[in-house]
Amino acid sequence: MFKSPDQALAFAFKTRASSVVSIPSSTYIANKTDSQHSSDRMTQYDKHAQAGMIFAWLSRRPEDEQIYAFFLHGTMAEKRLAASLFIRRNQEQLKKYKLPNRELRNAVLGHSVRDVAHASGMTKNKAWKFRRELADIFQPIQDRLMGAMYEEIIARQESE
Repeated sequence: MFKSPDQALAFAFKTRASSVVSIPSSTYIANKTDSQHSSDRMTQYDKHAQAGMIFAWLSRRPEDEQIYAFFLHGTMAEKRLAASLFIRRNQEQLKKYKLPNRELRNAVLGHSVRDVAHASGMTKNKAWKFRRELADIFQPIQDRLMGAMYEEIIARQESE
């Protein structure tokens, strides 16, 4: 079903944000005909069940991997919380930037070197070094999470 672990995570977060039934039930029933059924298509209920299984799997992963997943695909509020938790867990490595936690969080949330420099007051060169350090911290976490999810996807495909 999924081509990559990142696609599975993105699907789960996107599905979680949608409702199970998007049109009134009576309209759905009235529009449904026998020629429209297809057993190979997932219903909204199936999609939400699949997303629930992905979140259940994610909840059993180490905390840093969960933080990374929410940082990557969560809502903005979840991304802010994940960035704060990330800073708390990596305070020793990030304390050399001598930024208050709020500015540090905004720097972590920056999408580019320019955003990081603007949010934190760093020079662009220092912001670039900050982004490189973030990438160095995130990379092993991403590798573990995506590797474990890839193995889970392969195992499920082989069992079908």
